[in-house]
Amino acid sequence: MRRTISLSRILLCSGLLLAAGCMGSPDALAPCEPGATNRSICSLTNPEDIGFLPGRSWLVVSEMATNDSGDEENGTPPATGQLTAIRRPDLESRQLFPHPEGESGEATATTGWGDPACPGPPDTSLFKPHGIDVGKRPDGRFVLAVVNHGGREAVELFEVVSQRAPRIAWRGCVPMPSGISTNDVALLPDGGFVVTNMMPAIDGVGPSAIWTMIKVSTGSDTGSVLRWAPGGEITEIENSQGSAPNGIEASADGTEIFVAEWGGGTVYRLRLDADGAPERDEVVLEHNPDNLTWTRDGRLLVAGQHGGVGDALGCGSVRDAGCDIGYSVYLIGPVGLEATRIIEGRGAASVALEVGDEVYVGFFIGDQITRVPAPD
Repeated sequence: MRRTISLSRILLCSGLLLAAGCMGSPDALAPCEPGATNRSICSLTNPEDIGFLPGRSWLVVSEMATNDSGDEENGTPPATGQLTAIRRPDLESRQLFPHPEGESGEATATTGWGDPACPGPPDTSLFKPHGIDVGKRPDGRFVLAVVNHGGREAVELFEVVSQRAPRIAWRGCVPMPSGISTNDVALLPDGGFVVTNMMPAIDGVGPSAIWTMIKVSTGSDTGSVLRWAPGGEITEIENSQGSAPNGIEASADGTEIFVAEWGGGTVYRLRLDADGAPERDEVVLEHNPDNLTWTRDGRLLVAGQHGGVGDALGCGSVRDAGCDIGYSVYLIGPVGLEATRIIEGRGAASVALEVGDEVYVGFFIGDQITRVPAPD
């Protein structure tokens, strides 16, 4: 799903709108119970995005922070998130970042990754991961890119330094322009990336925050897609504006990008290999599309929520379990953009990833990943 400076800021805003009677408050789903079903991976916190680590034996999960701003008077810090690895097929998990006690993070920017203006490693006490992507740099090293809202708005760049027992080391960052809230990132072959600028940053609740939520609810433009290349500046991609641009993926050669327009209910494709403004095509879906992932045969999976923006934002009132709204997963062809609904369920689904003969579904509010048999 989409956050601003952090998920909690948007959910705080939605919570106040709920209190004002502008939205309904969904019910909570039953908490995940380990052993109750072999179709769930429990003990997770808001597994918003999922990807494969190199070799595909392990998954990496972005566990977003809960909607807990802490209690300054009592010394309770705000909630943070983490990056977690899950092994196939035994589902063993290990924390990747912040690094477990006693494990070296090898935090250094001497490799020159990212922007030289990056001030240093992220503050682990504030870390709030969001969208993620894994790829290979031009020098052959594997990189994990992470949108981070904690302490700064930036794309953090980690090197995957061990695959058998996965371990990552922070190598740099690219700070985002001030005043925006990013969502998801997709790596490009040149060592750069594209990132969705979902909407203006929300700092507290006021007229600008409410106006932004109204624009998202009505499908009006709130953001765009940004591009960064090593040694260059962050630029906005022409013709990329949309209503709460959310998930993003890029073709293997980097000439096409695909964007989930959460507020507008579409997935749009931008062709970057022609002169002039990128050519844009789109397909309308019957949900609010969230993250995108590639299947083995080169199609896109897109998970999204039912009930409209109000229901999804209303999930901010749910704690310690899933949010009882409907979701669906579409399969989209990258050439004709033909879309087929293949999965339906309950929960605030934000990502679907093909894993063997299953589809793993993660939730931006929830305590589990659901494993669904892949349709024939």
